[in-house]
Amino acid sequence: MDRYLLISADCHAGPLPDTLRGYVSSAYLERYDAWVGDVDGLMARRADHTGAAIYGDEAVGDFETQAAIQQGGMDGAWDSKRRLEELEQDGIVAEVIFPGGSMQTISPFGAGLMTYQYEQPADVWWEGCRSYNRWLADFCAETPGRRAGVGLITVEDIDQTVAEVRWLREHDVHGGIVLPVDTNGQPYYNHPRYEPLWAVCEDLRMPVHTHSGWTPNYGNLPGSLGIFLYEIGWYAHRPFHHLIWSGAFERHPELSFVMTEQGAGWIVPALKELDGQYELPMFRHMRRELPRKPSEYFAQNGYIGGAFMDAKVTALRHQIGVEKLMWGSDYPHMEGTWPHTTRKLAECFADVPKQEAWEMLGGVAARVYGFDLKRLGEIASEVGPTADAFGV
Repeated sequence: MDRYLLISADCHAGPLPDTLRGYVSSAYLERYDAWVGDVDGLMARRADHTGAAIYGDEAVGDFETQAAIQQGGMDGAWDSKRRLEELEQDGIVAEVIFPGGSMQTISPFGAGLMTYQYEQPADVWWEGCRSYNRWLADFCAETPGRRAGVGLITVEDIDQTVAEVRWLREHDVHGGIVLPVDTNGQPYYNHPRYEPLWAVCEDLRMPVHTHSGWTPNYGNLPGSLGIFLYEIGWYAHRPFHHLIWSGAFERHPELSFVMTEQGAGWIVPALKELDGQYELPMFRHMRRELPRKPSEYFAQNGYIGGAFMDAKVTALRHQIGVEKLMWGSDYPHMEGTWPHTTRKLAECFADVPKQEAWEMLGGVAARVYGFDLKRLGEIASEVGPTADAFGV
C-alpha cells in the first residue's frame, strides 16, 4: 500500500448521562438519577482518591487551545458521526474502544476502568457494567467492522460474567473484556474460580485486557496524586503475573492477554526478573506445574496495547517483539496523539522499517481483534498517512 493502515488499539468513548439512562434497568433508574445528580459526591470521591486533579490547569489549557478541540472535537467521545470524521482526519481507520470518553460522558455507577474504586453493592457495579455494554454494542454497530468494543465485567458471580462475555460476542462487541484491577474482596486472578472465564474468552477469541486506571485509595492527602501516577501501571500489570504463575496461560494457549495504556518498556526487565526467579535452582519445584519460562508465556499469550509509543519504545521493539506491540492514539484524551497523529508518529517511527511500522500500527491489532484488512485497506487508501510520511 502507498499509505499506512492505522488501527488504534486504545481509544475511549462513553455515553452522555441522558443517553445512558435509556440502557439502565427500570429497577435501578431511581438510583441512577440520584447518582448522576450527586455531582458534589462524585467530585469528592475523586478527590478522596488522588488528592488533586490528574491533569493540571496548564496542561488542560494547552490542550484546549488547539483548533480541533475548540471546534468541538471532544464531542467525538459520544457523537458517532463526529468521532468517525475526527479519526479519519487523523488517519485512523479502525479502533479498539475502552470506557472513559470525556468529562461530559459517564461511566455508569462508576463502572469502568476504575471499577471497585469505592464501596457500593455488587449488584450496582454489575448494573453499571451491563448498561454500558448495551450502549457500547449499539455504538459499535453504527460503524460495522471499524470498532472493537471492550466490554466491562465484575467478578462476584463468574457464571453471570461468563454469560455476559457470550452476550458481548453474540452482539459483535468483539474487542473482548477489561478485567477489574481490583476484585472487591474476591480471590485474585490465580484462583481456580476464574477458569470458566479464561475458557470462554479463549473459546470465543475475546481478548482479556488490563488497562491503567485503578490503585488503592490513598486519600485526599499530600502526595496522593504522585503515588497514584507512579503505581497505576504496576497495578495494571499485576493480573499478568497471576495468570503466568497460576498456569492459566499453560492451560489456555490461545487466550490473548493485552496490557493497555501502561507503558511498554517495563516488560523487558519484568520478564528478565520473572525468568530469573523461575530458573533459580532453589525454586525448580515450580517447574513441575509450569513447564515453560514466564517470557515464553508472554510470547504465546501477551500483547502490549496503546503504549504511548515514542522513540524509546520503538528502540526496544525487537526485545519486546514487533508482533507484540500495538499502537494506540488514546483518542480523545489529551495525553494521546490526536489530533496530530501523523506528526507524532513520524517522530516515533523515523528509523523503523516500513514493514515493522505497518505491523505495530495496524497489522498486529488486526490479528488480535479480527479486523478485516481488505476492507480497512480500501479506507486506508483514502485517509491513511502516506508511506513516506515517517521518513523511511
